[in-house]
Amino acid sequence: MDLKEQNWNNRFVKPVQGWKGIRTAYSPQGEVIDSWQINRGFRSNEDGTEITQSNQLYPDDGRIIEKSWQINKQSHNLADGVFHPANPLMRSLFLEQGAIVWVQKKLEKDTKLLLELIFRHDELLNIRHSVPVVYNGDGNLNRAVSIREDAADFPSNYWSKEINLLPERNLSGNWQGTSVTMTPDLKVSEPIGTQLHWPLAGNKMFFFPDGISLSCPTQVSIGTSFTIAANWLVTDSQLQQLRVNYDNYGAFSGLTLELLHL
Repeated sequence: MDLKEQNWNNRFVKPVQGWKGIRTAYSPQGEVIDSWQINRGFRSNEDGTEITQSNQLYPDDGRIIEKSWQINKQSHNLADGVFHPANPLMRSLFLEQGAIVWVQKKLEKDTKLLLELIFRHDELLNIRHSVPVVYNGDGNLNRAVSIREDAADFPSNYWSKEINLLPERNLSGNWQGTSVTMTPDLKVSEPIGTQLHWPLAGNKMFFFPDGISLSCPTQVSIGTSFTIAANWLVTDSQLQQLRVNYDNYGAFSGLTLELLHL
């Protein structure tokens, strides 16, 4: 199976038709900007060659903001990832474990940089967590976002109702596990042994509720490589981490998924 075929098929490894959750956006200083209910629905045709995504956001003022997209295998499944019709610069990368990363292929002058890191777990199939990160056209961090989603219940029996950031999170200990890396051309490495590298030097830390942490630069620019990482403390002894790397030219250079335990 070729690599882009495998990437597309990985989208269906842990299929769920719809997610109900809470999306909370934070300023670079960690203050809550807004916190809204969000529904994200996914529907595929019978042979799995077309996906329709429908999003509904529910602001506090009573509005409903709706957006929908159609993604088809023939037009959008490319050798460097699945192309998002809402943003030609974006690609979706799907790992066999179930994790998903939306990345912007290149940092471009006067253009926003958008990413989204999405966690799944083998034993918690109705739960996922995603961490979108947005930089403005000057390369300054605009907002960090936490989206807690549950396919079965709303309000969720798993996620708390807390929205304020925590002052810290203790991730000390001898975290060990395995790591796989996907390159921009969709090649996935064999798993290798690894340990937790956290925090990342020079990055801003966000400690979201419910075990989610983010490490990202407050400013990005062409000429300086950088890494954006998020992790999910699933239990006291299980941790998942996603890392997205950009090189000195501002180009996406790879993503890494680490599955760690104490």
